[in-house]
Amino acid sequence: MSEYKELIKQFDKIRSYVRDFYVYGFKTREDFHEKSGRTYDNQRRRMESWFSDYIRTDQNGHKKSVFLTLDSSRMAVNPLYQAWKSKSFTDNDISLRFLLSDLLADGRPRSLETIANELQTQYGCLFDTQAIRRKLSFYEKQGLITRRKEGKHYQYSSISPLSQTHPGLFPALWLAVSFFQGAAPFGFIGSTILDFWNQKNDVFRFRSDYLIHTLEDEILLPILHAMEQKCRIQITVKSTKLAAAPYPAKHKEGPAFGIPKHLPGRVSSLTVTPIKILTSTQTGRRYLCAWQENAHRLSTFRLDSIQNIQLLTPDPAYDAHRKSFQDIFPYVWGVSFGDSPKKEPETVVMEICFDEKEENFILTRLQREGRGGTLKRLLPGVYEYSRLCADAAELLPWIKSFTGRIRSFQCSNPAVEKRFWNDMKKMQEYYGLPHQSI
Repeated sequence: MSEYKELIKQFDKIRSYVRDFYVYGFKTREDFHEKSGRTYDNQRRRMESWFSDYIRTDQNGHKKSVFLTLDSSRMAVNPLYQAWKSKSFTDNDISLRFLLSDLLADGRPRSLETIANELQTQYGCLFDTQAIRRKLSFYEKQGLITRRKEGKHYQYSSISPLSQTHPGLFPALWLAVSFFQGAAPFGFIGSTILDFWNQKNDVFRFRSDYLIHTLEDEILLPILHAMEQKCRIQITVKSTKLAAAPYPAKHKEGPAFGIPKHLPGRVSSLTVTPIKILTSTQTGRRYLCAWQENAHRLSTFRLDSIQNIQLLTPDPAYDAHRKSFQDIFPYVWGVSFGDSPKKEPETVVMEICFDEKEENFILTRLQREGRGGTLKRLLPGVYEYSRLCADAAELLPWIKSFTGRIRSFQCSNPAVEKRFWNDMKKMQEYYGLPHQSI
């Protein structure tokens, strides 16, 4: 039996649990089907240690659900960063980290052999030269040391800290880093910099900060690398489209009863070309917009549904795919480009009636939320809203929010128009309403 440890080796193993505890707080131990109950207990104990100030529990009979309660407007730093700061290490890792830092602190260049000898003579520690070489190479990539060749050997030396080389940057630099750690992708980096310099964010608070984004940054980084190099990627996606769960009819379903209404969808592997990262200003969700070669169309994938990424070869048609995106994107309502490749956008036309004196807020909504649609006054109290859409079905939830004032609805996609009227008919039947103006 493996021993429980608070530190973790791979972030992707904890990512889904942190998201479930934060987003789906109603889940109990029995609702986590993918791993064993012991795995759930270990992950729960880790999160109770990391986020002790934000952990809450809810008892439903003999079942207990654990969840996170976070208010970004009251926080100086995203608590979810703590998951990134809990990576495990070996004894040699931590020993070399401090001994090399102390040895190279004088700034004097040294060869690999000299470093190995001085570690033994000054600190009484004998390390394999290959282990030292790998550690020095890693620190060089991190920008902590420099390497230059003298004769047949490389010389390693530490880089002077910014506080010494650029004293004019401080304390203004702390202000920039404090803002960055809360406002930008990869804010964990800014938080780590503040920790390193023993500084705290005592200036900025963010009212609408999507704290969960940090769990996706491990996925976002290789996507950005692929976009920079115009490469294809292979992604493993856990579908967010859920199938009905086989619960007995006598059980009530939903968060209030601690029983999830659906079970997770399937996992699939796809080869795509990443084009753009989109962020919803309403939900905060981030999406990957990518070209699917097999389907010959643009598709979007929620970042929180992507489990891992593998970088592939460059795509020679990358610029053409990007142009296709730029051509259609002005017609996109949300993040959908439709289920099939279409050359022409779809047209939506809606006539809406309201009292212009008493219900002027309706007009304000149409102007504010119309996302580039055309608004025309037909008669006093009657307006026509029209818009070209890549996928007209995306407008339906917004259009239905005007139910009771809609005089007519038309769409160039017959399936979308039929769906709208069928939904209205079902709504009228459900509430026992007469078939009249909607």
